[in-house]
Amino acid sequence: MKVFHVLNHFLPQQIAGTEVYVRALVKCLMEAATVEEVKVVIPNYGSNKNNYYVYDGIPVIQYAEPSIADRLLIMDKRKPDGLDSFVNLLNSEKPAIVHFHEMAGSNGVSYHHVTAAKNSGAKVLMTFHLAANTCRTGTLLYKEKDFCNGVIDEHKCTACHLHSAGYGNLTPFLLPLSVFLYKMKIDTTNWDSRAGTALGGVFTTHLFQERFNTLVQHCDKVVVLTAWYKDVLLANGVPAGKIIYIPQALPYDAKPVITGTYKNGHSVKLVFLGRISPFKGLHLLIDALRFFSEEEISLDIYGQAQDKVYEEQCRHQTKEKKNIHWKGVLSQAEVVPALMQYDALCLCSTLSEMSPLVIQEAFAAGIPVIASNVYGNAEQIVHDQNG
Repeated sequence: MKVFHVLNHFLPQQIAGTEVYVRALVKCLMEAATVEEVKVVIPNYGSNKNNYYVYDGIPVIQYAEPSIADRLLIMDKRKPDGLDSFVNLLNSEKPAIVHFHEMAGSNGVSYHHVTAAKNSGAKVLMTFHLAANTCRTGTLLYKEKDFCNGVIDEHKCTACHLHSAGYGNLTPFLLPLSVFLYKMKIDTTNWDSRAGTALGGVFTTHLFQERFNTLVQHCDKVVVLTAWYKDVLLANGVPAGKIIYIPQALPYDAKPVITGTYKNGHSVKLVFLGRISPFKGLHLLIDALRFFSEEEISLDIYGQAQDKVYEEQCRHQTKEKKNIHWKGVLSQAEVVPALMQYDALCLCSTLSEMSPLVIQEAFAAGIPVIASNVYGNAEQIVHDQNG
């Protein structure tokens, strides 16, 4: 039996939770007697040729994806140019199972690829690593403030998306107009303008829901890593029999978390480990350290920059700080040993992550996690026990 694992990026080009999860899963499947062959499949962005490489013994196929991310592609008015290459790959390799790990707009892996996999005769699985499949902003925070129940609703989701897009006080005026245009079947997203996008808000929310339904319909099973997101899927009409709940885990046992061992006179050693991105909230952590003396607390930062401008802003904030150090990128094998050198991991997520793997890695290192109170963090952390 041949199995494909499909995602937008893979190691070593991008190091994040989804990539690390897929690597661990593939390595386990390679040892399974019933699986003859396992391959990772990702787009070869900006190229009209397929590419192949091997990472840690894992064969990786990059299918040709020359698409330019224009408005038509972003608005799902046309299919990615690389879809034909993906279909050709399915026809030539004939995998028995195609397991998707993320969806993306534009030129990444999309519901079109899921449909193609199902049409090829393969069994199709989808693991939800992010909430963005049921939330247009990907945060599950209504208007960047209140927890959302995750149910896709044309009015609520459009209002929230307009707010996050910067329309703010205009939202109460734009929303009813968008509803009216939608009922009149006037699709203003065909206008090549920001106004057309805003006025087409209800229309795009409706399409967002249709794409989610199409995704689920073409999957034989969907996998969730958390109980809270299983509830979100059920609330959005996904049949209970189609959902498989497999909690996030590491390929080794976690050590007992040690808390409350700090001594007066000793500096507290904090660590940040993750993508250098606004979503991970590093700027919040750096700002919070202003309230402590450099002798009281130190922070080491590990991670790969996803946003160069944001990284430069954070580095500028810390350039005069003797207690904040930028340590570069760790390999997966180095993560847990490195975390053992610290008193606590800080995770200041600004959105509801699914189930951050770094929390499990911190627990494996025996240290507590100080995290923002959002869905994915809250499910793993027991206050005053392990974080």
